[in-house]
Amino acid sequence: MKTHARVVVIGGGIYGCSLLYHLTRMGWTDLALMEKGELTSGQTWHAAGLVSHFAYDFNTMIVNKASIELYKRLEAETGQATGWHTAGTVRLGVTRNEHDAFKGSEAWSRYLDVPLELVGPNEAKALLPFITTDGVLVAIHTPEDGYVDPASVTQALAKGARDRGAAIYRHTRVTDIARAANGEWQVVTEKGTITAEAVVAAAGCFSPEIGAMVGLDLPVRVMEHQYIGTDTIPEVEAHGGEFPTLRDPRASMYMRREHQGMVYGPYETRGAKPFAVEGMPRDFGQELLPNDLGRIAEWLELGMESLPLLREAGIKQAINGSQSFIPDGGVLLGPAPGLDNFWLACGASVGITQGGGSGKLLAQWMVEGAAEIDMRQYDPRRFGAYATKDYALAKVIDMYQCLYVTHCPYEEREAGRPVTKSPVYDRHAAKGAVFGESFGWERANWFAPAGVERADVLSFRRTNWFPHVGAECRAVRNRVGILDLSSFAKFEVSGTGAAAFLDRLSANRVPARVGGIALAHMLNEYGGIECETTITRLADDRFYLLSAPKARLRDLDWMRRHLAKDDSVTIDDVTNARGTLVVTGPRAREVLAKLTEADFSNDGFPWMSARGITVAGVPVRALRVSYAGELGWELHHAIDHQLALYDAVVEAGEAHGIVDFGMRALDSMRLEKGYRALGTEMTTETTPFEAGLDRFVSLEKGDFLGREAAIARRDAGLRRMLVQLAVDAGDADAHGDEPVYRGDETVGIATSGGYGHTVGRSIAFAYVDAAHTVPGTALGIEIVGERRAAEVLAAPLHDPGNARLNA
Repeated sequence: MKTHARVVVIGGGIYGCSLLYHLTRMGWTDLALMEKGELTSGQTWHAAGLVSHFAYDFNTMIVNKASIELYKRLEAETGQATGWHTAGTVRLGVTRNEHDAFKGSEAWSRYLDVPLELVGPNEAKALLPFITTDGVLVAIHTPEDGYVDPASVTQALAKGARDRGAAIYRHTRVTDIARAANGEWQVVTEKGTITAEAVVAAAGCFSPEIGAMVGLDLPVRVMEHQYIGTDTIPEVEAHGGEFPTLRDPRASMYMRREHQGMVYGPYETRGAKPFAVEGMPRDFGQELLPNDLGRIAEWLELGMESLPLLREAGIKQAINGSQSFIPDGGVLLGPAPGLDNFWLACGASVGITQGGGSGKLLAQWMVEGAAEIDMRQYDPRRFGAYATKDYALAKVIDMYQCLYVTHCPYEEREAGRPVTKSPVYDRHAAKGAVFGESFGWERANWFAPAGVERADVLSFRRTNWFPHVGAECRAVRNRVGILDLSSFAKFEVSGTGAAAFLDRLSANRVPARVGGIALAHMLNEYGGIECETTITRLADDRFYLLSAPKARLRDLDWMRRHLAKDDSVTIDDVTNARGTLVVTGPRAREVLAKLTEADFSNDGFPWMSARGITVAGVPVRALRVSYAGELGWELHHAIDHQLALYDAVVEAGEAHGIVDFGMRALDSMRLEKGYRALGTEMTTETTPFEAGLDRFVSLEKGDFLGREAAIARRDAGLRRMLVQLAVDAGDADAHGDEPVYRGDETVGIATSGGYGHTVGRSIAFAYVDAAHTVPGTALGIEIVGERRAAEVLAAPLHDPGNARLNA
């Protein structure tokens, strides 16, 4: 075995071999893959092998498309059979939400040039004559879908990597991983130690064990999944040729052809069974678990209603195998938190469908520093210490049982919650709060008035909470509101080099005066937006940074990885120690003036400034900023003092009509004000110039990370730019990923949207071709399958001159 490699990949399943293959295609050949058993051991070898273009979001459809393109050409490239069959898929929809979700997928499939069509029940039956279509409203037909032999396609990827120089060591168990003094990784195996510049944990169900070797507690849990293979079925034998695979939510199941019979696999919608909760058995490899067909009997019977020919079919084979999941049903793909050059590629429940494309994207990220798409939804750092063993297990069981449930916008599943509650949680609960979660923190999404059910009715259209969120927005705009934003990621950056450090990372100027606040964006080497933060200068050598909850570990990593080696800068994560209450609205000054001797006048406390003051006897760091676009302050305080501060503000605000408001009202108001959001309008794919954030880029200050790349992209001519649209939306607003049209030409894609309750308009952000960004341009946007008229706005619909912010 070699003793040094540029990258060591741990795990020889579809993810590990796909990454190895793509790294070699990008020119990295000094690579080694370690597999404790045979390639595909553990999870890959017994997968059913279905691959589909269909996805419920734009980026995942890109990943799926890349997988299919790879699998189709891989056999010709490597000479290794993959077992690819182009069969197509018919996916049935039986609810209004499925209908609307399918319409959305159809729309962005055209944007991505993915073959996908909506068909009616009769057409679905013509494509797949074995099915019943009772209750079916609509179906999706993706004719270029198919299935592979999982073991064969993995071996083909391995051969492609070997042919370009990568080394693969089977029966080579990793027993420990340590960090050498020079920063390299020492991977200890049963056959010796190999030193690597970078390590990738792609060990599937065993990834938590690999993570634990370097101090990571990965939220990967394992479920038992059963499927059956039938004996010969006369109708299948008579059919002769290929027929589409089936996805049917009525029975929560998939089906594909297997010789002259079928493979049928249900996902139990209750009573699903986890496996190896305390850790995988050490020698588990190409083993199956004991069959338990009684556990899936109900879904077998439902499948017989969907596929009547199953009633007479004999069971030739029953497979019960291990299948890894993570709490949101996605994958951990990217850098591990807090560790340099340690990467993750694990946790995927649909590994065959996404393994090919995921390997490509991770290879791009490792080699080039960024992937072709923004990777936040796959980034492992979207989970933190809150994702405990019990939380992850509860979430994973829920995700398994809901695999065939259509997930709607704003959905907040309750499994595993609550984890982190701020002190005002009980106050909010008593007032009718309907909670959501962000990075483990419970936050009020909206408040249900007395007599209104405290629950979301899920839909792609406006639903039960719409009028109540509207009332919250109007109360804030006309009076004053209070919001708990303790979930903010909060950092203190200090030291003699702190100012220079932040100036080097930020496109905007760091505040020059103590008490100054700046909105700053940190760019990658390609000029794309990595982080957005407010920077408050607390002293000559101390700063306070705020960013989105889900960006907490990513932002922390980004800053720490760019620290100088001279110990002149210290970064402290103070998120859990400090709470944040937002008091905003035209009467905010009057409310706070009752509780402090501090000068809250415009001259004494101007916009974008901060003061250390006392409010109701509580020391606070008050920041005059407002994501709602109103006169307002954020009150940052020791978390232990939150209840006293909250109660005092509410009491002082009663005479002014103060209301508690939630995150959905805040989102509505930020849309009205034209404020961008990280991960939608601001991504690693977009520069500040494309996002319309030129005023926050201080080119004259000199060099900063990403400066020259951003300028070069701007000077080459921006092909697309962010616009805000006023939409004639009817009963459904944009949520993101909706195509934008000029006539019949697709010219852009929406990033986010919603209803502006105080301006009375539906609003969307979208990136569109530069030629169509002139204010007043008439465009169209497709929402739940209907083309809606839209117009490019010249300015935000609310307070374009910032008079209210500066009141």
